[in-house]
Amino acid sequence: MSDKLPVTALMRFASVGAALITGAISALHVYWAAGGRAGLSAALPQTAAGKPAFMPSPAATLVVAAGLAGMSGAALLSQSQEAARLRWPLRLIAGVFLLRAVGDGRSVGLTRQASGTQFARLDARVYTPLCVLLAVLYGVMGLKRAA
Repeated sequence: MSDKLPVTALMRFASVGAALITGAISALHVYWAAGGRAGLSAALPQTAAGKPAFMPSPAATLVVAAGLAGMSGAALLSQSQEAARLRWPLRLIAGVFLLRAVGDGRSVGLTRQASGTQFARLDARVYTPLCVLLAVLYGVMGLKRAA
């Protein structure tokens, strides 16, 4: 039995876990871009009055979906022969999720000031911790040494 087994299992877990999460979030964005409304109000930062702070266009939502799908693909490819080429892109993805987790100082992330809206509560309990998890998963994949 090889001493590499735990590392290989950890990498596979990170790869599959990150791919599933970002793939599912990508699919949700495609649903919203196609006109779906379920969950949309809870996914957008809100003003103090409870109204969406902004409403992204379907095109912008599809760009986000495509980016998330690309991230999902990179996670899956991190276990392939191309893994060495993906180290920096995976690190960049980890950085993107880390920046999202930290937030903008106003409405999202750990530095969020708003706290009384539905989005703020979900951001504190779900969205920001999920971004931290994804930053860790993509970071682990980005630190993998070439075989």
